Amino acid sequence: MKSRFAVISASAMVAAGAAAADDAWRAPGSAFGSPVPPFFDDQTAEVFRKAVTAPKATRSVKFKPFEDSGSSTLQLVQDEWTWRVNVTELALPRLPSNLSAAGIDKPSTFVTTYDLTWPAGGDISSALRGSSAPFCVTAFDYLFPANVTDLYKAADAGSTNCGRVLGEECLNALYVEGNNLDGDQCIVPRWGDISACDATLGATVRADPAGRPFTFGAATADANPASANNALNETSPVRSGEGIWTFEGGVLGDAEAARGYAVAAGRLQVFMFNTWLNITSGRASKPNVLCMRVDAAAEPAGTSPPGTTPTGTSPGTSTGTPTGSSAAPPRQSQAAATVVAAILVAVVALLS
Repeated sequence: MKSRFAVISASAMVAAGAAAADDAWRAPGSAFGSPVPPFFDDQTAEVFRKAVTAPKATRSVKFKPFEDSGSSTLQLVQDEWTWRVNVTELALPRLPSNLSAAGIDKPSTFVTTYDLTWPAGGDISSALRGSSAPFCVTAFDYLFPANVTDLYKAADAGSTNCGRVLGEECLNALYVEGNNLDGDQCIVPRWGDISACDATLGATVRADPAGRPFTFGAATADANPASANNALNETSPVRSGEGIWTFEGGVLGDAEAARGYAVAAGRLQVFMFNTWLNITSGRASKPNVLCMRVDAAAEPAGTSPPGTTPTGTSPGTSTGTPTGSSAAPPRQSQAAATVVAAILVAVVALLS
């Protein structure tokens, strides 16, 4: 039976209760591909698309994902891919009339997108030289503590290697315990529970998000439209160079959006993908775990473990929280935050 990939938009909040629905459109989101928030009208959607395709900050890193895989497909072993992370902020020219009473001054947002480019062009099946195996991608939308983020230096900007930041023991554990490919299904791995990663990924998951405009969740999708277990294969597939994942900050005031953009540009991005590869004696898989900071020279604005204060801040303040505003988006209720965590943040529902 096919797995179902459920991406539920803000419009689905109506079913969760009117109070939550009123606030859900303000909340940050995380989604496979490059979707436009569903409450945007045509004019605002076009502004959003143009801003995403011409970002304020971007970084591209080349790597060979299958160089040491043992794949019997020589082209895959030799192929060089590019991972690009784009970050931008934009003013929103219009909001639907039913949301206009929200009272946000100068509505704005910030957006982060990931894209992958491969030499064969086309969709993921083409990238894998005709493979119909699942291509599982996992996005990790957490803010790392500043001391972890700062391990990724400007000198690392030409590499996707996470070993320097996460440590080799953690990285090796991710290949097994943190794998997002289970048989022919894509799963959401529980990276925060891996003991070898307790000081990095574990500390990140446990940290206090302080209401900042990120989803603070992980999500997985199968990006190969040829995969038999992929319920997305009836939609337009992601192609080489197109957005494979999008994080958006929700609707914010312009000062909050500017702060969110700065944090997003400087934060540590961690991205995993995995698939089955044909080898001489059958098939094998080993996840690619990629790390990057778009602005590696930026002062890291991370989170702190509960009960601690970020380095360089005074008690009661939190690095990265919008100046002159509450930590949470204006009037975002706890009910809305809970619903968003269950629906918009946990984008993926994998059902057998």
